[in-house]
Amino acid sequence: MRPPTRTKSLLRHSALLLGLLVSTPSCKRSGGSEAVLRESWNAYVARFIQADGRVIDYRAQQISTSEGQAYAMLRAVWTGDRSVFAKTYAWARNNLGVRGDHLWAWKWGRAEGGSWGVLDRAFASDAEEDAALALILAARAWGEPQYQVDARGILIDLWEKGTLVSGGRRYLLAGDTSCEGTTCRLNPSYCAPYAYRIFARDDKERDWMSLVDTSYALLEEDSRLTATGLPTDWILLHADTGVLGLGSEKESRYSYDALRVPWRVALDRSLSGDPRASSLLDRLLAWPRERWARSQTLPAIVSREGKAVVEYPSLEMIAALMPALLESAPDIAETMRRRLQASFKDGIWEDQDDYYLQNWAWFGTVLYSRKLGVFEVK
Repeated sequence: MRPPTRTKSLLRHSALLLGLLVSTPSCKRSGGSEAVLRESWNAYVARFIQADGRVIDYRAQQISTSEGQAYAMLRAVWTGDRSVFAKTYAWARNNLGVRGDHLWAWKWGRAEGGSWGVLDRAFASDAEEDAALALILAARAWGEPQYQVDARGILIDLWEKGTLVSGGRRYLLAGDTSCEGTTCRLNPSYCAPYAYRIFARDDKERDWMSLVDTSYALLEEDSRLTATGLPTDWILLHADTGVLGLGSEKESRYSYDALRVPWRVALDRSLSGDPRASSLLDRLLAWPRERWARSQTLPAIVSREGKAVVEYPSLEMIAALMPALLESAPDIAETMRRRLQASFKDGIWEDQDDYYLQNWAWFGTVLYSRKLGVFEVK
């Protein structure tokens, strides 16, 4: 769950494209992906993470979210930064853990009266699964058993309060405010089959592998419902029948939520080799491959009919697509990587205030570079 999508400047992106014409290869300018990942992490810590561990979204009234804290935790353990992991986790637990369970309120910031605190107590399932995954990986990497215990608490409550059985399948809900009557709004970009495989090994009392199956079934159906085959930001589940369908035109776009789907599926493909991941990516990537080959760019928001809702591109989208395209279209993937890295300077991709871009540019780069060692620690 995130604040509304930020509108980006066409002029700013045009300047970026012009810069590409004269830019040198990114590997020469940045010293390779290892240096880029480390430099960007250090810059992110300095710019977006307070000394007490609060992650700030400067483009959304300086709020903090459960998503932001979980992203920081996941990046910290991936990078091996134990101190930043500890303080970002501690801040989330102390400030977002106000619900009376093991889940976090999703939004924290300044209220109308000027005081700072929780603004919305609802939980967001993607943040919970990212936080639980980060805790499990941290427990393995650093031999900290309490992190394992804490992850188990999140998983128990997420299973009970954040999943729903419908039509013989168990679905991940977006949160505890996503259903009205028998209609639930699901977010396809929350589906994280690689995480459910890890949860299944650490929490054998719940059938997390069933969510792997449901994730692929949901993503396949979502892809079939659009003319492009691209995933949508939101999809509707009719809980009484188990039927999935599209909602409003605005919620059925491929945009800043849905762009995460190819990355999550590509990560599962890399870690598990599940043939469903390759099959799904073939469907999801057909439209971006064709559009990129024709115009060397992608619109940041695409309607379910395949029309550009806006003309400017999204670097987040490019970052999430490039590792997914690495097997089927390596030349396009490499062009996208260079496009992304052309915007990289002093540890920041393009906009020093864009917290979401900094995260997904990093996640895209780390997966493109196949730096998955954190997942191999037993």
